[in-house]
Amino acid sequence: MLPLYNEVEMLPLLFIELQKQLSILKRTYGVEVLFVDDGSDDDTFAKLKSYKKFVPHKSISFSRNFGHQAALLAGLREATGDVVITMDGDLQHPPAFIHQLLKAYEKGVDIVFTKRAEQKSLSYFKRTSSGWFYKVLNLFSSTKIQEAGSDFRLMSREAVDTLLLLPEKRIFLRGMVSWIGFKTITLTFSAQKRHKGESKYNLTKMVSLAVFGITSFSAFPLYISAFVGFIFSIATVLYGVYVLFIRFVIGGAVEGWSSVIFVLLGIGSILSFLMALLGIYLAALYDEVKQRPIYIIKK
Repeated sequence: MLPLYNEVEMLPLLFIELQKQLSILKRTYGVEVLFVDDGSDDDTFAKLKSYKKFVPHKSISFSRNFGHQAALLAGLREATGDVVITMDGDLQHPPAFIHQLLKAYEKGVDIVFTKRAEQKSLSYFKRTSSGWFYKVLNLFSSTKIQEAGSDFRLMSREAVDTLLLLPEKRIFLRGMVSWIGFKTITLTFSAQKRHKGESKYNLTKMVSLAVFGITSFSAFPLYISAFVGFIFSIATVLYGVYVLFIRFVIGGAVEGWSSVIFVLLGIGSILSFLMALLGIYLAALYDEVKQRPIYIIKK
């Protein structure tokens, strides 16, 4: 199953590679190919039809762009196979690696995770931010998520059906698949360079995915808010006692009002930050209670 978004330039190369690998797979397995067009602005969905004679497939198209995670979820819901493999359509997830996933599955595992080998071609910022995101998430969450993980994975039918029972609207599949358990293994693959087009995962989408991941799998920031609030409450009481002691026991005005203002501004900033954390979790709760569909299939 492959999600696509504005990948019309990649389709010729993608189908050449899929045709090559499927001709091998079909010697042993029955194969179903499913594409999910995530509301592309170009002719991706229309062009898919012209390739059916080379690679028979089923394709669905969203009414608009709902996001990579929504497209993956739609594909999992539509897939009917005993084993489901999800991979991106930009060939950075190499189709040839499917054989390794199946070999691992045949040894008796339900889920085959993959992680990317270190890529020197990625920017320092992307490598560092990705690494820290998983470190922070795994530090605060009871569900351990593979660092440098990807949505290139194999799942048994039982694992897929179990995953689809989860009702949340904010989708972070890397965490959800880890949460359901089952027997797993992780393989390392070398991500290929994108031959045409450009990555659709910009900084905004990466930050959004990170927020979804943290709010879905860790409530620890809320406990930090409570702890910091408690510490500042104690500090406020102690400072109040100090002021009263100076005023009524020692006598005289308390000097250093500029430092007091500085402290108040600092406390105000911290409290604003903590309120922002609460707002993020409230927004997550708001998304859940609205009960809107995660995506809409147009065709």
